[in-house]
Amino acid sequence: MYYGSRQITPERSFSFFREFYLRGGPVRAIEKLNPAEDDQTGKEVEGLKEFLTFEVDKELFGIDILHIHEILKPVPITRIPNVEGFILGVINLRGEIIPIMDLKELFGLGFCDVLSSTRIIVVVNGEKRGGLLVDSVKQVVKIHRDKISEAGAELSVSYSELIESVSQYEDTLVLNLNLSKLIDFTAEEN
Repeated sequence: MYYGSRQITPERSFSFFREFYLRGGPVRAIEKLNPAEDDQTGKEVEGLKEFLTFEVDKELFGIDILHIHEILKPVPITRIPNVEGFILGVINLRGEIIPIMDLKELFGLGFCDVLSSTRIIVVVNGEKRGGLLVDSVKQVVKIHRDKISEAGAELSVSYSELIESVSQYEDTLVLNLNLSKLIDFTAEEN
């Protein structure tokens, strides 16, 4: 059986399901089944990183695909008193309590209006999980490491300490979030 140009063997299928059920979800399992490859030749390409891209106030951001647990349409959020404004509250995701952050508010850009395009990106960093409310999710992009540079001091935005790197994708810049700093920052604020 073939998936695109890649042959799916029983060993690959077993690896996929083992990863899916035992090691934390669909994104890591799909990564094992279908690693970054050249769309034209089907050959694996070294040095590619995959990012989920999304918009916050018309700015394009990215998160390493390995940190994505799932993407949700907006669901009811239980408010928590006496927390920072960017912490919207928590949701119950199949028995697990997930805190939800409004990235637009965190970045000082106002509040995220919940529209049909609004999504909650559930992210994983080690043992910690959190939800990021964003204006819209765009796509998964493959970016060569040569097109990724560390975010330097020249990045003059109020949230620059939360940006890990900047990527050039086609004719657009993608600001890649540092999830460790984002989660630590939100923990310090509360």
